[in-house]
Amino acid sequence: MANNHYDLVIVGGGAAGFSAMVKYSELTEGQARIALINRGPIGGTCVNVGCVPSKRLYYIAKSIYDARTIDSPGVSIDGIHAELPGIMNDINKLVANMRKNKYEKLLDRFDNVDHYIGTGVFKTRDKIVIKGKDRKIISGDKYLIATGSTPTIPDIKGIEKIDYYTSDNIWNLDKNIESILIIGSGAVGLELAQSLSRLGVRVEIVEVLDRVIPRTEPELSKELTNILIQEGINIHLKSRVASLEKIGEGIKARIIGHYGEKIINTDILMIATGRKPNTQNLALENAGVRLNGKGFVEIDKYLRTSNPKIYAAGDVSSSPKPALLETLSAKEGAVSAENMYFGDVKSIEYTFYPVVVFVDPQLAFVGLSESELMEKTGACQCRVVRFDALAKSSIINRERGLAKLIIDPYTNIIKGFHVLAPEASEFIGQASLMIKHRYKVDDIINMPTVFPSISEIIKLSAQAFIRRIDMMPCCVE
Repeated sequence: MANNHYDLVIVGGGAAGFSAMVKYSELTEGQARIALINRGPIGGTCVNVGCVPSKRLYYIAKSIYDARTIDSPGVSIDGIHAELPGIMNDINKLVANMRKNKYEKLLDRFDNVDHYIGTGVFKTRDKIVIKGKDRKIISGDKYLIATGSTPTIPDIKGIEKIDYYTSDNIWNLDKNIESILIIGSGAVGLELAQSLSRLGVRVEIVEVLDRVIPRTEPELSKELTNILIQEGINIHLKSRVASLEKIGEGIKARIIGHYGEKIINTDILMIATGRKPNTQNLALENAGVRLNGKGFVEIDKYLRTSNPKIYAAGDVSSSPKPALLETLSAKEGAVSAENMYFGDVKSIEYTFYPVVVFVDPQLAFVGLSESELMEKTGACQCRVVRFDALAKSSIINRERGLAKLIIDPYTNIIKGFHVLAPEASEFIGQASLMIKHRYKVDDIINMPTVFPSISEIIKLSAQAFIRRIDMMPCCVE
């Protein structure tokens, strides 16, 4: 039985699980015995079906779009042609290589870790049955639940007769298509919609809410919607798919909205209506682990569940995440390992974690929204600056975009920053640090910047509090 007992048992082989494995091994100088249990491709959502493949598709589609739309005298680019099967094959090769180099080979370097393939099912509060390729009963001093999430599927009449795609299997698309209907306009839906549209696919989006990406500011959501529509994407807001029907090789969708009813015929359907935690089949009730009303594992601020020996991290946990982010999953995995080792001493401040939607221009935000700050303090000051106010905008011939800086009017401390601009993912971290370290408007105004750069939009947003932006030259302090 001794060989079946571990210092730490990790259920889940994604970002949170691997981060906990590495951190706990470091803390114990490789002396702790760790069991890592996972089913499906190792590496979790991000590397296999999430960030890595979607951002590769984004890069390919953006490169083609930029080449086709370049507007400069003396430049002409012809003959660009895109084939989806070839692109998807390239993406899957990238995924396989990254999974091998970042996860499979990494496991080989940890002699203290036993890797089991299967589903970990709790038999008691301190024993777990591995069901799958490796069948075994093991026990542990500490446990981490890090089983991630899967796409949610809405209840739509006729959907059970339709072969639909999600972000988990769209990468298996092995044919060229002319059209796609996407249900949902969150990050997943919009990223795939724009990329496929730029590759020549007619895209229809159906969204039940009144705007896309509701977590960001209304001004930016509206601007992004207009950009996508101008690129040829049809967006049906305040609408729902009432029924689906298979018609030959295609699909007929009946859409109901404020305009009444309409029919959309499409080659394929993609569901992008969010994700749900993978807590089914774990028998968590046997371990005394409680779930909240949405099925997430209930945790306290130290990531500990209702069973003090068991922690939870990543998509499966009930932590107040601004979004399901790999960076946060990894952080939660590392912090849970620290709390297991040192005792419950460390928590995470989620306000400082930025969210990026990889559309073009990129949408990024961190901190509070205007309405959230109003709810907290009863007051708010904001400035909205257009991207074309930057000199960089004219240099790269990109005019569309906005930035919104949100401050506490009582203290002038920065509370939130929302931006729609090219490459926003590369500088949103600056705003994150400003919020974390309680920068004031004057601190940003006095901050040195690089000219010309896109990140100047942060400083320009702060300067908008003290002067008219249209009364400025390229640079002014």
